[in-house]
Amino acid sequence: MKVIALVLVGLLCVSAETQTRSPGQLLVDHINSLILSIRNEQTEHDDIYTVQQRECGDELGFRKKEVQDAVDALTRATEHKGRAQAAHASATADLIRVKTYQQILEDQVEFITTRRNDRAANFNKKVQNINTSLSLIDGAEQIVNEFANASASFIQVTKHFNNMFLQATKAGNAGEYAPLLSVLVELSGDGNVSVDNINRIRQLLNELREKLSAALSQLTDNENTQIEVFQARKNRVQDVITLLVNVQGQLTAYIAQLQATIIKEEDIINSATSKRIRNQNLLNYASDMCNAFNTEYNDSTGARRKEVELLTKLRTFVEQRVEEFNQYGGDPTDVFASYAKQGSTQAAEAQFLQLRANLRSRK
Repeated sequence: MKVIALVLVGLLCVSAETQTRSPGQLLVDHINSLILSIRNEQTEHDDIYTVQQRECGDELGFRKKEVQDAVDALTRATEHKGRAQAAHASATADLIRVKTYQQILEDQVEFITTRRNDRAANFNKKVQNINTSLSLIDGAEQIVNEFANASASFIQVTKHFNNMFLQATKAGNAGEYAPLLSVLVELSGDGNVSVDNINRIRQLLNELREKLSAALSQLTDNENTQIEVFQARKNRVQDVITLLVNVQGQLTAYIAQLQATIIKEEDIINSATSKRIRNQNLLNYASDMCNAFNTEYNDSTGARRKEVELLTKLRTFVEQRVEEFNQYGGDPTDVFASYAKQGSTQAAEAQFLQLRANLRSRK
């Protein structure tokens, strides 16, 4: 019924005004696409089922061996305890090393972050100096124009330019202002305020603006590059830290498991019988689980086969009545695409692996 509903929704969405192919032909195309997606889903399930069969074989064989090993567990108890104690000591040492590595990397992240913040502050200071200089240049152009029109005195000009030179000294680029300073000195010496001198000042101010603008652009590009490099490095280190945190969790769980094994092996003389019973129960549980996999696979395969058969009949029905379907409009792509994405083979595989892990942990 789900397949019929999806195909009918696709039919109602067909629009002859927006398709180069006829609605009926387009619906056939999407039925074919849906059939292909079901077959692809079956192929993926086949692959998972193959893995499940192999893992089931491994698990069932493992549990059968555990049942047999329980008979000889008494003589091996001392050996097992010794191995568990050695592994416990090794895992504990590994845990200490991992924690040390994590602390080193966290210190490194703190260091590069502090250095990045310092560089960002320096960048902001430089940007502020450049913007201030650009603002002073804009003001200088205005006062030069007023000076050329005799609405501002030479004293006002020199006062403004003196502020520019002070700002340039503060920003560390006073050398860029040397040509402009020479012209002003020349004006103050002979008082010759010619059009050429005014134009020369304007030209020098434009050149200064272009240099400062270029410097600001370069500074910004460099800062962005440094930010990208910093972020990439920080991300790499953080990824390693995350990995180390996960390893710590695994080691902690492993150490706890080993400790439990040591305690268990000390009491194994009295627990050999219970171990055999426990592993027999786990063997039965694994057998039931594998049988469930078989049932689920067979049921799903049969259901998909019926879906393909039904879609094939629908395709034949549509092909025989293409002209009748052409009266509908729309694009059913979204409907079929959403159906094709249903189901997660990864979820099935994850469930199997989790069940297998649970069985292992109950050894």
